[in-house]
Amino acid sequence: MMSLLLSQMTQKMFQEGLHQVYFKERPLPRPLPADNSTTGELMEDRLVRWFGTVVNTRLLLSGVVQIFSAAFCILSTFSYSCLTFSCSASMTAPIWCSLFYLATGSLAIDVQRKPKKIKVMTLMGLNIFSILFAVCSCVTFFIKSSQMEKATPQQRIGVHVLKGSGFMSILQCMLAAIYMLFLIWRGMKSYSTLYRQDYITIIQNSDEHADPLLENEQFSL
Repeated sequence: MMSLLLSQMTQKMFQEGLHQVYFKERPLPRPLPADNSTTGELMEDRLVRWFGTVVNTRLLLSGVVQIFSAAFCILSTFSYSCLTFSCSASMTAPIWCSLFYLATGSLAIDVQRKPKKIKVMTLMGLNIFSILFAVCSCVTFFIKSSQMEKATPQQRIGVHVLKGSGFMSILQCMLAAIYMLFLIWRGMKSYSTLYRQDYITIIQNSDEHADPLLENEQFSL
């Protein structure tokens, strides 16, 4: 009788132990610490780091090149128009294009000082628009022949120098704009890739909290 009672108690304790191990409600995994910044803020912080520390010097030099080249292009274009076309308003397209490059260069200097996502997007749009505007200006301005039938050889040389100077200035502005677009594209591509890697890492870390026993649909006692 005593041995039967002990056997029943042992079996009951064994069953309770199995229940505690396999059937007790599993505690929820501890949530990962929440990030204070949202996805957009995280992306903006990384762009700020990219333009404020990684490429700040290159962006500053590109902005300075655009400003000085645009200013020189304005002077060359105005002098060339007045000497060859009597300051015709239809020949001032490069001047307006240079004004956009002045704004773009100033914005590039401001972006490397106080980078923000909205400024980066505005800088990208201005560079694209300025490049297209510059191509149109070259087609309508520099290809047109000058009207200097009565000019002396020295005057012709001076006009060609002004025309070449304006062309080289606008070309430098375009190259600086293309380089800025490359820096923006590289920053956007790099940090969007880093965000995807961080997202995959978070998913993997959350999967590590899963109970290995849940992977088995059946288990034997």
